[in-house]
Formats: sequence, structure tokens, C-alpha cells
Amino acid sequence: MKKYFTTLLSALMALALAACGNGTTQPTTPTEGGNEGGNTASGSVADIKLADTENLVEVTSYELQSMDYVVSAKTEDHEYNANFVDGLLENDTYGNLKPCLAESYEASEDGLTWTFHLRKGAMWVTSDGEEYEEVKAEDFVTGLRHGVEFNSETAWLLEGVIKGYAEYEGSDFSDAEWEKVGVKAVDDYTLEFTLEAPAPYFPSMTCYAVLYPINKTFLEGKGEGCKLGSPNMEACDFGVVQPDSILYNGGFLLESNDLKSSTVLIKNEKYWDADEIHLKSVKRIYDDGSDPYSVIRGFEAGTYAASAISPLWEDFDAYMSKYDGYVNASLPDHSTFGVVFNMNRQVFEQSNYCENDPAANENTHKAILNENFRKALRAAYDVKAYNMVTSPESIALSMIRNIDNDSNIVRTSDGTAYGELVNKAYNDATDTPADLSDGQYAWLDKEKALAYIEAAKEDGIEFPVHLDMLVDETSKARSDRGRSMKDSIEANTDGQIIIELVMRDSDTVTNIAYRNSDPAAMDYDISTFTGWGPDYADPKTFVDIYSPVSGYYMKAMGLENGLDGAADKDIKMAVGLGEYEELYRAADAIVDDMDARYEAFAKADACLVENAFYIPTSTNTRSVRVSHVVPFTRYYSVCGMTEYKYKGLQLQEDIVTSADYDAAYAKWEKGGE
Repeated sequence: MKKYFTTLLSALMALALAACGNGTTQPTTPTEGGNEGGNTASGSVADIKLADTENLVEVTSYELQSMDYVVSAKTEDHEYNANFVDGLLENDTYGNLKPCLAESYEASEDGLTWTFHLRKGAMWVTSDGEEYEEVKAEDFVTGLRHGVEFNSETAWLLEGVIKGYAEYEGSDFSDAEWEKVGVKAVDDYTLEFTLEAPAPYFPSMTCYAVLYPINKTFLEGKGEGCKLGSPNMEACDFGVVQPDSILYNGGFLLESNDLKSSTVLIKNEKYWDADEIHLKSVKRIYDDGSDPYSVIRGFEAGTYAASAISPLWEDFDAYMSKYDGYVNASLPDHSTFGVVFNMNRQVFEQSNYCENDPAANENTHKAILNENFRKALRAAYDVKAYNMVTSPESIALSMIRNIDNDSNIVRTSDGTAYGELVNKAYNDATDTPADLSDGQYAWLDKEKALAYIEAAKEDGIEFPVHLDMLVDETSKARSDRGRSMKDSIEANTDGQIIIELVMRDSDTVTNIAYRNSDPAAMDYDISTFTGWGPDYADPKTFVDIYSPVSGYYMKAMGLENGLDGAADKDIKMAVGLGEYEELYRAADAIVDDMDARYEAFAKADACLVENAFYIPTSTNTRSVRVSHVVPFTRYYSVCGMTEYKYKGLQLQEDIVTSADYDAAYAKWEKGGE
């Protein structure tokens, strides 16, 4: 599972591979003849050169929190760990699944046994780059067991997939119990998985960190609590954030990590595929987003590889004119962001309105559980305007998503995209038809918003309803987006739904809305700060996050996992999660007819849309940018960890022209087919 924190520094950096300077001074406004202050001697854009094409520097708002890669589920960790350790398979430049630590694999005729044949000579190395041992099949067995015993945040991905895995989670962790789990090293270079039921998408799951290897000798040498069968997190230093806490078999090593400053990765010279690592180092500089011009200054100084050109800038049009012929747009990603409702808020420390008003709290709670109220909010929300805070209009439109899934996650045998299946399932099941296609918001309609409010009043909801929403006051982009959302919802409901912008610093927002794993501590009514990206090539990778039994997003909704006997069962049933669970489980049971499987999953996605217990709105932030990154050299992934690798990435001295980018895109798109 790839849990994303909304990256609204990303308007300045998403896919832009750049870095920042200090201070908040606006750069000199560009003129027809170039920048008045002069970025180069002549002031010509063509004279802006990247000084170093072997050492990448970029900005990030993500900081490394854990190097225990089989345990962490967070993108802020994956973006680093994916470069430290490889899995069995990865994706190539076009996104195609290809060998990595496994050279080949095959499935048994019944689809229950998958056998992977490891390459020989792939080495574990220490943080000093010294060879430790060869990567062996037993390392994958160790990684899987360590993840279970240390409560991997992604363990649920494998429950019901790998035979005996779920049962081991509830066992005494003895060797005898582990023998029942469907994984074994047949020999040093042969690894075998036994599944509970056929899972045609299983190879794509091996790209994800929960199935990555760990050397047992090294692991158990990091503390008494690291020993397999006797886990104790307090007495285990494996994966703590320091370079020597893990072994490396990936393309890079961690050289240094300084919080709120920078993190440096250096090339692993012993990497089995070292020819595909073109960078000597990557330096990621922390940027809180308070200075929207920091990246472009670094770019124009010739130090940084790329920069977005942001609509947040007053001189956006001047910059677009200045870089005419050099601008390109980052690709849409496969994530989905939206509005999360806290269905069972229990703490009110972060509140503008309801902290000491139990009656108001109860009314807001009742409103959130009311379908008409949720649909009123959806109909009032101008998502295009929200996106346009950080992206030009055409990009803002292309980012809009109306379903909680990647519309192109799979296709049926006749080529029908998954998003089309969801669209049909929704319109077949409802008397309020809508076009759920990407690129336009299906719901914005003030008249309907007001009608839903009247229906909610008949259900006993009192208006106005106030909703606390955390906003990162450190970032101008995030703050402006919050205000845009507030303005549109309040205007389109005639002030009957009021969004209370609870302005807090970045750490407070991150700790509550992203890093927090305690449902009772989710201190907000609604949140826009988390998103989801696919882990493997199947619709299940999105659908299962809203399972009331095991879904990861139950926590963000203030709910516990479980249904029968759960204290919050009534809440789950009231908002439609019981019906959703039935549809999800029925779809997942279909393994012999992929077209039927996809159509069944589409019904679950349509159920989410109809009940609006979550409101999908958009992919992650896209940007228009200028760049020295050679187009489409970096490995590309729809799912798994490959998308975070710097593998393949190359830099060039000159700025990439729009014509060169378009030509490379046409070639890439054809290859991707």
C-alpha cells in the first residue's frame, strides 16, 4: 500500500526533480529580454546550463522516518527505501514488468504455486559499500517473517493471498507455526510461494516492499528483539534511520540523513545492475513550501535539474513566456486523492468551533453519517478551482478523478478500461446518472447541493454545519487550496456548510492526518491530506482500503477494523460500508475469469460513489515545468516501488526543449503499449 501525504510543495516539485535556496525573496520578474537581474551573462534561457549532470539535487517535503522497508507503508519512506533494496521484479522505462533479483518465474497449472528463480551474484553490501553476502532465496523468507512479526503496516495485503499468512499473524510466532506459511527456499536460488487461491496479479505484488528480502544473520545481529520468533520492537535496531541499520542490494546507499535539512544517497558501486545507475549521488533538500520561488532560483542558477512554473506566482505568465519552447507537463500519476470523513471523531483539540459544544459536535457527527449531507458537500465543491491554485487550467482539469481507483489500472479482454466499467456499473445501479470519466468533475451543481441540504434537513440535520479541516499554514499552496475549497463549498451552499480552516504548522498536520495510526486521535471532521496509489495491477489494490473489516482507511475515518461485534458496526452499516464489503469480497472470489472479476470490482467502486462515504476528487499535483532530466529515462511504474527508484534517470546540460520532450513522449507512449 502506498499511502500518500498530499504534496502541495509538489506544485513546485512533483516530478520536477529540483532543489531550493534559502529565504523568501522573489526572483527578479522576467522580461522579454530575459530575467532583468540576469541569470546568466546574456540573460538568455538557452544559456542556463546544469553545472553537474552526475549528481542530482532536488527538494522534498518527505523525510525518512523508517528504514524497515517491509514494515513501513508510507511514501515518505518508500521514496528512499526503494533505492536501497530491490525485490524480485521491477518495471522498466515503459512500466512493463521485468526481472530484478529474480531472473524468471512461473506458476503451477492450478495457479496456486509461484516459483521464482534468483539471479546469481547479486550482493548485499554494508553502508560502507563492503560486500556482506550474496542475496539468497532464504532472505525473502526472512523478510516476509520479520514483516509479520513486526506488525507490518502492509501485512493485510498478503492476508488471504499467501497460504497461512493470516493465521501466523495470530500465532505464537514459533518455528512450527511458520512452517505452515506458504513460502520456502527450495534452494539458494529458488523461492516458492503457495497461495490460498489463484491470484493472477501476484507477480506485480513482488514489486512491493512487504515482499522484499532481509539477510537473517544481519537482522538478528541488530538486537535481541530482532530474532525471528521472538520479536521485540523496543530491542531491535534494524531499520532505524541511520545508514548502518540495514544491508543494501539496491542502486544506492544512504550516506547521511539530517532532519529538516537534507538526505544524501550515493551510488552502490557493487549493485548487480550498476550500468543502469547513471547518478553518482542524489541530495534531497527539505523544503517546507513557504517560499514558492526557491526552486526556480536554484534552476536558473544552473544548480538544480528542474523547476515547476507555478500559477501561485504573480508573474506566472511572464515565466511561461520566458520559457516558451522549453515547457512540458509532468505525467498524470496513478494516485487518487479526495475528502475523507471522520465518522467517529473522539477528540477536539484541533477545532475552531466545536471544542466545548457537545451539541454542535453531535450535529456535525450526524451530518457526516448522513448520505444527503455528504452528497451536498460533493455537489458544492469546485474541484477544478481547487486544482487551479497550483496548476494551469488544462492541467487542473486533467487531474480530476471521480472514482477511487486508477481508471486505467486494468483493461478487459476487449480493451475496455476499468474506469469505463465503473461508469457503467454506477449508471446501471442509480437513478442519478453521471459521467465518472477523468478530466471533469461529475458533481458540481449548486441547485443539487441545496436540494441535498433540504433532504438532509428532513433527516434531522440542523444547519449550518461546521466542519473542522486541518490546513498546513506553513505552505502557501496548501493554505490557498484550503481557502479555495472553503470558498466554493460555502458559496454553493449559501453558507449552510461551513469549512473551518484549522491553521496549524506542517508537523502538527502531518502527525495527525498522515503519520497517526490511532483512529481515536484523528482530530478533524474532514481531511484532504492523504491519497492512495496502486500496489499491484488489480482493482483490489484500491477497493480493499475501504473494507470495514481490514481496510487501511478505516483509521483515517476514525473507525476500527472489524465488522461483526465491532463497537462501530452501526456507523459502518449506516454509511454503506456493509454493502461495500459484500461486493468487495464477491469480486475478490472471482479468480478464473478476469473480465468478470473486473466487472465485479467495478460494482464495489460504484457503491463507494453512490454512498459518498469518501469523495474522490483528483490525482496528485501535476505541474508545468522546465527540466534538465532526459525525458523518460527513469524507470516507470503503475504500482509497486519502481516509481521511486532513480534507476535509469539521466541528466543533460541543456534545458529539454518542448519539441524534444514531445518526441520522446510519442516514442515512450508507443513503447508503453
